[in-house]
Parts: sequence; C-alpha cells; structure tokens
Amino acid sequence: MSTENWLQLKTLFHAALDLTPAERASFVENACKDNEGLRSQLEKLLASHDETGAFLISPAVLVATNSDNPQFNGNESVDLAGQRIGPYEIIREIGHGGMGTVYLAVRADDQYRKQVAIKLINRGMDTDLILRRFMMERQILANLEHPNIAHLLEGGSTAEGLPYFVMEYVDGEAITSYCDAREFNISQRLELFREVCAALQYAHQNLVVHRDIKPSNILVTEEGVPKLLDFGIAKLLTPDWAADTSEATASMVRLMTPRYASPEQLRGLSITTTSDVYSLGLVLYELLSGHHPYRASSGHPEEIAEMILRQEPEKPSTAASRPRADDANETAVQHSATDNAARAKANPQSEIRNPKFLRGDLDNIVLKALRKEPDRRYASVHEFSEDIRRHLEGLPVTASPDTFGYRAAKFISRNKVGAVAAAVVVATLLTATVITAWQARVARRERVRAEQRFNDVRKLANSVVFGLHDSIQNLPGSTPARELLVTSALEYLDKLAAEAGQDPSLQLELAAAYDKIGDIQGGKNTNHLGQRQKAKESYGKALKIREELLSAEPANVSVRRQLSGSYTKQGDMRFLEVDLDGSLEAYRQALALNQRLAEELPDDFEIRFELAMGYSNVGHLLAVSKGDDKGSLENLQKAEVLLEELVSHDANNTKFQQELSDVYDRKADVLSVLNPNYAEALVFNRKSLEISEMLVKVEPFNTRFRRGVAVSHYRIGELSEKMGDLKTALDSSRKALAIFTELSTKDPKNDEFRQVVATFQAVVSEILIKTGRAAESIELLKKSLLTLQESFAHSPTDEVAHLRIGVVQAGLGKGYVALASNEKSSATKSLADWRAARSWFQKSQEIHKIFFDAGDLVGDDAARYELVNNGIKTCDAAIARL
Repeated sequence: MSTENWLQLKTLFHAALDLTPAERASFVENACKDNEGLRSQLEKLLASHDETGAFLISPAVLVATNSDNPQFNGNESVDLAGQRIGPYEIIREIGHGGMGTVYLAVRADDQYRKQVAIKLINRGMDTDLILRRFMMERQILANLEHPNIAHLLEGGSTAEGLPYFVMEYVDGEAITSYCDAREFNISQRLELFREVCAALQYAHQNLVVHRDIKPSNILVTEEGVPKLLDFGIAKLLTPDWAADTSEATASMVRLMTPRYASPEQLRGLSITTTSDVYSLGLVLYELLSGHHPYRASSGHPEEIAEMILRQEPEKPSTAASRPRADDANETAVQHSATDNAARAKANPQSEIRNPKFLRGDLDNIVLKALRKEPDRRYASVHEFSEDIRRHLEGLPVTASPDTFGYRAAKFISRNKVGAVAAAVVVATLLTATVITAWQARVARRERVRAEQRFNDVRKLANSVVFGLHDSIQNLPGSTPARELLVTSALEYLDKLAAEAGQDPSLQLELAAAYDKIGDIQGGKNTNHLGQRQKAKESYGKALKIREELLSAEPANVSVRRQLSGSYTKQGDMRFLEVDLDGSLEAYRQALALNQRLAEELPDDFEIRFELAMGYSNVGHLLAVSKGDDKGSLENLQKAEVLLEELVSHDANNTKFQQELSDVYDRKADVLSVLNPNYAEALVFNRKSLEISEMLVKVEPFNTRFRRGVAVSHYRIGELSEKMGDLKTALDSSRKALAIFTELSTKDPKNDEFRQVVATFQAVVSEILIKTGRAAESIELLKKSLLTLQESFAHSPTDEVAHLRIGVVQAGLGKGYVALASNEKSSATKSLADWRAARSWFQKSQEIHKIFFDAGDLVGDDAARYELVNNGIKTCDAAIARL
C-alpha cells in the first residue's frame, strides 16, 4: 500500500469512529464507492476496532500491506493470547493499528498480579521513522508522572528485536460518553474537564505537546478519574529532541484526527501548546452542547478541514438548542443529546444541554479557545482552566468583556463580585450623606428641601444596609463586600443617629442597622470578621436605643420585640466571652418578653418563632452553665413543639427549618450526657442532618445551610466516638472538616470559618490518636494551632480563640504521649516524645488555669483541665523512669 493510500485509509478510519454504528455503513459506502480495495480495508479495520473496545488506539492507526511477518501484519491481527512478552502473559488484543498493536496482559512471573497494557511495534513498520516515533512516545511517557495521565511502567524489546512498552491499563469510557451516561450537570462536566486540563498543563510544563486531544483519548474510570492517553504523535519541545520532532510538522501532520485538529495542524505549520488548547476547546464544546462545532454534510476529511480553516464555529448555546443531530458526521454521544435537549425543554431548570445555562461566559470561554489565530486563544491550558474556575465560582472571566455592566451583572446574580457593586453603592451612599449634611445647614428657607433629602438618604441607607446586605450575607466569599459595608455604614449611622432627634421610627431603624453591623463584625453563628469587641459595641448601641424607647412607650409591640432581640444578642456575646451566668440572664430576659408578647398576640407566627428561640437558648444554657439537664430538656421540648407546629404550617420557611435543626442538635447534646443516652441522641442528630441537607438542596450556595450540615456531621462524629464507633466518628468528622475548609477557602477573610476549621482539625486529630495514627494527628494539630494563634493575635480579646488554643495544645500533648508509648520507639526517641508531651500539656494548663480561676470552666472544658493536669504528672513519672 502506498503512503498516500494508507494516509487516506487512516483519515477515513478516524472519521468513521466518530459516527454511530448505524451511520458508518452509509459513510463507508459514500467515501469508498470508487475504490473497492480501500472499502474492504476500511471495513476490516473498523470491525477489528469494534471487537477490541475503547481502551487505547495506536497513535497512528495504519494498515501496512507490505508486512513480511503475518504475526504482525497490519491488515489482520493474530491472536497472541497466552504468549509471553518479558514477564507478562498476553490475555487479548485491545487495540490494533498499522504501526503498533496494544494488548491486555498480566504479569506472570509470580512477583505480583497486575493487569497492564502492552504496546508492541508491528513487524514491517519498524522503519527508522516509526522506530524513532515509537521510542519518542515511550520517552514521553517515562517523563510524565501525573495521576490523570496513563503512566509508563517499563519497556524493552522482544526476542525478535521489536520494541515494546508497558503501560497502566485504563478501563474507562470516553469523557463525553461518561458524562452523558451519568447525566452530569454543567458544573460536574467543568470540574471533570479541569482535571484533564491539569494533566495536559503538566505535560506542557514538561515540554510535551500532545497533538491528538479528542474524547476517545480522555477516558474516565468507574471511580470518576479522567486519564489522558495516547502520546503517539506528541511533540517534544526540548532542543535535544529537535531532530526527531522536526518531522512532526510535515510527516506527522496527517496522523492526527482531522475533526479535533487545530488550523495550524491542518496547514502543516509549527505546533505549540496553543494547538492543544484548540483541541481541548473542541472537547469542551461537545461536552457542553452535545455537538461538534463543524457540521460537515459528508464527514469527508477534506470537507472537515475546509470548515475548520474557513468557518467560524457557532456558539455552544446555539448548537445545544438544535433538537436533533443534523450533521451526518455527529458522534454517538451527540445523538444522545436529543433526549437531553427534550428533557431540558420539558424542565427549563435542567442544565443538561440547556442553552440558557451556556449563554454568556461559557460561550465566550469556548469560542476564545477555538479562535483560528493561536495568539488570540488562551496562552496556556492553565489560563483556559482558570477561566473555567472563575466561572464556577461566579467571578468575571477574561473571555468576556471587562465592562462595568458585566461586573455589576455578576453581583446582581448573587456573586462574589458583589464586593465591587457594594463599593459603588456605598460610594453613592457616602456622597448622598455629604450632600445631606450640607443641606441640613442651609438657611431656613431650604429646610423643606433638606428634610426631603434626609428622608431620601435614610431610605437609601435602609436599602443598602438591609437589602444589599441580606442578599449577600450567605454568599460564599461575600465577607470583603460586607466588610466594605461595615466600614462605610458605621460612619454614616453614627452621624445619622446624632440627627435622629425624637423620631422613634428612625431610631428603631438605627438600632436594627447596628444589629446588622454587629453580626458582620463578630456575631454568634454568623459569617463574621472576628471583631467581637466591635460587635459588642454595636449591639450595645442598639440595646441603649431600644431601652430608651421602651421607657417612653412601655406598650409598644415593635420596641418590645426588637428589645428581646437585643437581649438575645447580649446573651450571645456573653456566651462567647464564657460569661455563662451573664448569658443565661440575658436569654431569660429575652424569653420573658417573648412569653408576654405571645400571650398578647397568639396568632403572630414571628413572635411564636422568637419564643421558640428563647426556649432553645435558655434550655441550652441551663445544661451548659448549670448542669440542669432536666430543666434544659423541658425548655428544648417547648421549643421543639413550637417549631414543629410552625414548620407544619409553613414547610417552605427555611428560617423555621433551620431553627428546628438547631433544637434537635441541642436536644441531642443534653441526651448524650443524661444517663447518658447516646442512641437516642444520635437519632436527633440525624434528624438535624436531614433538615440541613434538605435546605442545602434548596439553596446550594447558602453558607449558613452548609455550615448546618457540617455541624450535624460533627455532632454525629462526636457521638459515634463516644459509642466506640471510631470509623463513623472519623468519617463524619472529616465530612464536617471538608465543608468548613471549602467555605474558608472561598471566604478567606471570614475569621469564624478559619477558627472552626482549626477546631474540627483538632477533633479529627483526637480520633486519629485513638486509631493509632499519632504522627498524622500531630501534623494536623500543628496546622490548627497556627490558625488559632493568628486569629488570637488579630483579636487578643477573643476568649474563644484563646481557649481553643489550649484545647489544641492539650491534643498535642496526647499525641506525643501516644508516640512515646509506642513499644517500637527507642529510649532516646521515647524520652524526647515524653518531654514534648509535657511541654504541650504545660502550655495548655497555663491557658486553662486562666479560665479556671475565673470560674468559667464547666463540662468538657473542666474535664479537659483535669486531663491536662494528670497528663503532666504522667509525663513527669515517665521521664523520671527513663
């Protein structure tokens, strides 16, 4: 067979592979109607491919008719099952081409049993060019060690002198088929695609250009791990391989798959990493739209090449809107998009092949990757992947015009870019405030106008502090925007308060605004900045306003309701300061107000909700501060009954559901120390988890709901540990840690999240010690300690962070005790570990003693102080023995 004929055969073979089996017959008939010999060879090659399945196709799928050895003839494969190549026994052929054949094999020398893929060059194809290309592929794989690249195990030559190499065997599906079979949504497809980008970027960093990126070369295992395959026509950019890669531009130009080739590949021009960016763009286009961007009527390679070189691809969102595959050369996975498109039409909220979810950023990202000119594409695969990450996180992408309107739209769609929009609104607010202050001082003849302006700004303030803040408070990464609101709004509120006079409605608005500011600064169970002292000051301002208003109007329902909220805030802050008696007193003040209000207004659901919160807070503190488990359960039971009634009345009210979840958790806490009844407590924790997971499904990006899921996992882990189920304890604790770690990563200025991550790391570490993994525990505890020390340095009055440092230090003491007690440790090592343990116990003791002397250690904290003291004694005894 001439070079021209086998190149034509290879091109037709790749084109046919992209069709469904039902379409191939028609394609072969049209493409080979004037060449029966070519048709026969193409049909044989396709039949061989269908028998082997989709694992790994040789880089150049050629048919060599001039082979002088039938065992490795390019037209027909010979069954080598049972034969040996080195220490491996052939099981079956899994890929066959003119240049090489791939076999599934197993190591058979009794060293170990492992399935592998062996690629063996065909006899008759061992020319200098093919041998050099084969050895280059082996060298490339030897240099690439990445979890998403099928890696090389070893290589060698057969007794006949034919080179071969042994690779990891990948049993998976093409990435497009994998995603469609599992009905992945857009986010899942993009996350999987980014793993492929990471693998290809790694190859580029190692100076390797793949040059044949396509769905069939990206297999996804059953475990969901994508693997990049087939570096058979890859190009090395290193100077020492220049001689071997110089032919790649010319001789190898026809070895790639035309449907996934870049314009410069088709023109035979110099190839760089941006060529792989283009091919990745084609793969992403198919993943998102279900179609190839170039719809050739015949599927002939020349027609496909002409379209790639001349036509501009339509937007993926436009392609996705097509009700059926209208290109004779569409792939099987694209045909499956018909059902997806119908499903998306029936369910407009479905992301699968739904054009509305592709418009905008995703259209722009894909089209930038598919630009004809290499210098107008993404400069690297990393830039391509980063734009996808920005889209997933709701950030502006470089592929879209960077206009004010675009950034504002991202914020309006509840995105972290809210920081930018918030800055604009706050700037407007400050400007209006300056104008208002100036107008307030104008002559009496301007008073009416000034008062009108004052009211306008007051209205704007309410819109910003309440409307804007509430819209972003539970958005991941919104802390910088909320911090901007705090800085500007506080100055404004203080000025407005001085001018409020005796206007009760304005004073109530100011009090509510101070509460919001306090929540942002450092409230309990809020996404805050770790500024607890400032939060206490803001809550104090709100409390003072409301108490003064109540003294003037004792029967005012609005004032009484808001005052109960102020008492609750005071209780929260005193709890965080470990002033448990003061916290309980404040909670009781709030409960008393709400009890009277509920008697007066029994049909007011909001008052009944606040009453339930009051019972819950008092019940919790009775157990924590007084050890009154019976009284605690009585109050929590009242809260549970009220909230279950409210939920039955309004099942869609997420606020009711969230508070009910919290009550279940608190009830479980009491039950776990009463008797103790761990089994019943675990039931309530799981009920809480069920509610939290339901809420997250409703609002996937709501940080408060997600932290609720994490807390429930934490409590389940805590109970499981007490019940001796360390496996469940470790699993649940790690789930809680993972959620808070993700929240903290997306919102790095959120001090609460950082501290909770550190606390949960300590919890996981405690369990690791019990499972004999003390060294791993110590490493995790040191990370936790560093985080907490940074928080405490930032806010030295934060007693919670201070006590948490003592908790982690106690954990480090226990970790080193476990190391020291290891029978395999040498005497020198054991002595060092005992000394380290004593040092950490000593540091923990110093912190715990501060709280002990103040009378603030109760429950688990008091037990830990005793454990630390005993730990020091144990260490001293052990050191004395050694």
